[in-house]
Amino acid sequence: MSALNTPTPGGIFADIEQWVRRIIKAPNVQSITSKTIGDYVNRFYVYEAPQRLQLFELKRQYTFETIPNIFEYQFDYTNYQNLLPPVYVDGVQIGFFQSNEQFYKLYPELVLNEQPIMGNSTTGPYTLNVADSPLSIPNIPPFIATRGILRAFVDDLGNRLPYVYITYTDVNSYTHFIVDSGTTSVANANLGILIETDSTFQTILGPSIVSGGSGTVNYLTGVCTFTTLADVMAGSNINTQCSPYSSGVPRIALFFNNTIKMYPVPDRTYKVQFDTYITPAQFLTTTSALQFSYMAEWIARGAARKILTDNVDMDQFNFYEPLFREQENLVLRRTSRQNSTQRTPTIFSSQTSQNPYLYTQY
Repeated sequence: MSALNTPTPGGIFADIEQWVRRIIKAPNVQSITSKTIGDYVNRFYVYEAPQRLQLFELKRQYTFETIPNIFEYQFDYTNYQNLLPPVYVDGVQIGFFQSNEQFYKLYPELVLNEQPIMGNSTTGPYTLNVADSPLSIPNIPPFIATRGILRAFVDDLGNRLPYVYITYTDVNSYTHFIVDSGTTSVANANLGILIETDSTFQTILGPSIVSGGSGTVNYLTGVCTFTTLADVMAGSNINTQCSPYSSGVPRIALFFNNTIKMYPVPDRTYKVQFDTYITPAQFLTTTSALQFSYMAEWIARGAARKILTDNVDMDQFNFYEPLFREQENLVLRRTSRQNSTQRTPTIFSSQTSQNPYLYTQY
C-alpha cells in the first residue's frame, strides 16, 4: 500500500492531500499527519476503488506463455482484477468459461480408478510398473507423441490440489493417503514428489517434500515408486486414481478460483492472451501518472469520507457524500463516452458495419 505515500509525477498526491485537509478541516500536520492521510488514501484507492469503478483506462491485455505438459496456471490477482473474453492462443480465439459445469462438459477430467498391486505387510518400497500397471495409460493411441497424467497444483494461498491419489489400508485397518505434492524434482521437471497426508491432502504426515517425500511419480509414464508410513495389510489392494491426458494445442480455457486451466494440456509453449483490468494502484506508480490526475479529487473525497466515518462526524459525511458521488460520476463519464462509440454486438453486427475493409461472411 505504498503507491501514493510518496510524491508522484505532477504532484498528484500533494493535490490529494490538500483536498483531504480542506474537507476534514485539518489544515496542518498537528491535526493529522501526512502519513495518516496517505494511509487512508491508499486504503480507499487500493481496496475500495477497484470495486467501485471499472474504467476503460484500466483495461489491458493479460499475456502469459504456457509450459509443456502444464495445464493449470496461477492468475496474478494482485495486479489484475479479472479476466475477460476473448481468449487467444497463438492468435487463434478459443473458448472461455468461468463455470466448472460448462467447462467439464467439454473436457471432463476422467479418472482411472485402479487396484494395480497388493500390500505385503511392509512399508515397501512399492512400484507400479508402467508395463503392467493401468497407470501406463494403455488406452491412449501410441501415435500421440505426448501423453501423461495430470499433475498437482498449489495456488498462491498454499492450497494443494492433487491429481494422483494412492490409498492403502494398514495392518490396523486404518486408511492412509499418498498424493502428488505439486512439487517436482530439481533434476527432472516431469518427476513429481509424492507425500503422505491426512484426508484433507494438505497436512504432510510422512517425510517432508524437502527430504524427498514418500516417493515419486513420473507424469509422462505413470510409474510410481513410494514407501508408506505404516505397514500395508497383506493382501489388501493399493488403490490408485489419476487423470490421463493427450496433449495438444489448447482450445478452451477455464478461469476459476483465481487459476487458469488450459485444455487440451499444452504440448509446447503457446502465447495466451486475455482481456483484463489492472488494479488502479498501478496508475500512480508510473511516470505517466499525470494523465490520470483527473481522478485526484474523487480519490481525495473517497479518502476523506473514510476519515469522517472513523471520526463519527456524520454531519460532515452526509454533507460531502453527494459531492463524492458527483465526482465518481465524472470519473466514469470518460469510460461511458468511450463505450458509447461501440454498438452492442450481435450476430448481425457485421452486416450493419460501414467499414468497407471489414470482412464478413454474411
